[in-house]
Amino acid sequence: MIKYKILSFVLLLFLVSCTSQKKKSGEDAGDATIVKKFELVEVWKTDTLFRVPECVIYDKDNDVVYVSNMNDNPREKDGNGFISRLSTSGEILDLEWVADMSSPKGLGIYEGKLYVSDVDEVIVIDISKGEIAERIVIEGAKMINDISIDSQGNLYVSDSDNNNIFLISNGMVRNWLSEGLNAPNGVLVDGERLLLASMGSEDFAAIDLATKELTVLTEAISKGDGIARVNIPGHFLVTDWFGQVFMIYPDGSKVILLDTREAEIGAADIDFIPEKNLLLVPTFAKHHVVAYKLVEKED
Repeated sequence: MIKYKILSFVLLLFLVSCTSQKKKSGEDAGDATIVKKFELVEVWKTDTLFRVPECVIYDKDNDVVYVSNMNDNPREKDGNGFISRLSTSGEILDLEWVADMSSPKGLGIYEGKLYVSDVDEVIVIDISKGEIAERIVIEGAKMINDISIDSQGNLYVSDSDNNNIFLISNGMVRNWLSEGLNAPNGVLVDGERLLLASMGSEDFAAIDLATKELTVLTEAISKGDGIARVNIPGHFLVTDWFGQVFMIYPDGSKVILLDTREAEIGAADIDFIPEKNLLLVPTFAKHHVVAYKLVEKED
């Protein structure tokens, strides 16, 4: 009996020891399970002509980048916002390519249309014509922020001030999710889930598109903003709009690849161009866009 008790005690200690060594979701990377390490190397930055650039998106068909310019207050219907066109080498092609909007933020592209979130409506731009084709008003919205579009053309739109995610499908708007959200910002459709970066809960989460179940993947990302998938399966870049860029690994661990907070350079809604291995970062009040190469660090 005494031997049995001693053996049981030893086994218990072993199990406790193993459990204590498991990585929690969101813990900083650095153990032996993380094989690859990365860094961001600046390639170019634009002139400071943009007016509070909030979001960038790459148009592969036209090999051009669109930049949303809030131009001051993110919530006012002041009519002074606009979209710019930028080359992938950093040349501003058209500063005010399309105007007549207020505070454009998140951007999405689907079948020749550029979708723009603007306070309480989604503005649809015909890319080939360079003009506004439609305005989709979202009743009850306070400050819609980011947009992501699935393969069927369904739009998921975050409302940061109203703790909502709206779904626009076949021109119809409905409140898709309003529970368990705290200042939702960046959204990205990823297969059967919607990835979400939040400013209020300061985390990075995944929402099952079928069940709407929310799972926190990573915590402590401060004011979560942009999300971009990179050309490495299961890896994502997430920004804190104060100026941090995190690499999120498949196990939920993270590392900081960029931190410009001390210089007061923001990091808003990013995009990553896999074909060019290029990360584009709009900088808010510094009025420019900065491009970085994602480089694997040598040991």
